[in-house]
Amino acid sequence: MEDYLIHTKDSFNKISDSFDEEDRENAILQWMRNTVYEIYLSYFKKGDKLLELNAGTGIDAVYLASKGIKVLATDISDEMLGKLKCKIEKRNLEELISVENFSFNEIGKIPEKDFDGAVSNFGGLNCTNNFDCLSESLGERIKPGGKFIAVVMNSFCPWEIFYYLLKLDPANAFRRFNKEGIEAGLSEFKIKSFYFSPGEFADRFGKYFETEKIYSHGLFTPPPYMFGIYNRAKPVVKSFMKMDNFTKGIFPLNRIGDHFIIVLKRRNN
Repeated sequence: MEDYLIHTKDSFNKISDSFDEEDRENAILQWMRNTVYEIYLSYFKKGDKLLELNAGTGIDAVYLASKGIKVLATDISDEMLGKLKCKIEKRNLEELISVENFSFNEIGKIPEKDFDGAVSNFGGLNCTNNFDCLSESLGERIKPGGKFIAVVMNSFCPWEIFYYLLKLDPANAFRRFNKEGIEAGLSEFKIKSFYFSPGEFADRFGKYFETEKIYSHGLFTPPPYMFGIYNRAKPVVKSFMKMDNFTKGIFPLNRIGDHFIIVLKRRNN
């Protein structure tokens, strides 16, 4: 495992205790998560079986299970998955959620090859720049016609550019365009992060998947790390959220923003 991935694992282990609370307290994150859920449920239904990447503490896995969807939740952080295991036991979800402590490059260890789809939320896939192994592993495990839905941090975020230019900080304003990756903040820790355009990301999975739909996620709404703006101007930010909900699938606006949501369809070949 690369050194930066070991550091990423350690960082997520260290924030596992506070992760859920910080998520609940961030109104922008909650809006973003609910938007993702609407898209998930437009493609997946009760009885489907999904493979989840970077599952973290299982916030999404528990939600999907509440809709009768089976989830194999994977993550590099054993501490994060420990929180999910507690939720599974407390809510009697053993029949719907299973857990594997796998990194992206270990997905090939999963014996099942009949998943209806796969999901990855909130930029977990920005923690790597090598998708060759993952693309093949997903291609072999998702049924033809199945969907891989990924929520990825975009390389072109107008809010971030505007914010840092106002602070006279051009280096950070354009940091997402650095193809070598940057040290991005995760709570009080720094982790290696890489940013992609929707087209760049889709190309990495092009051998097995074709792009079905792209949505912007946080074009008008400030990024979650700017949640203080929400607290100071809640009505304005809520109007931005409505604009995002209306325009998220419209080209070319769906190509830019803090994140993008991409729906990839498993080819029939």
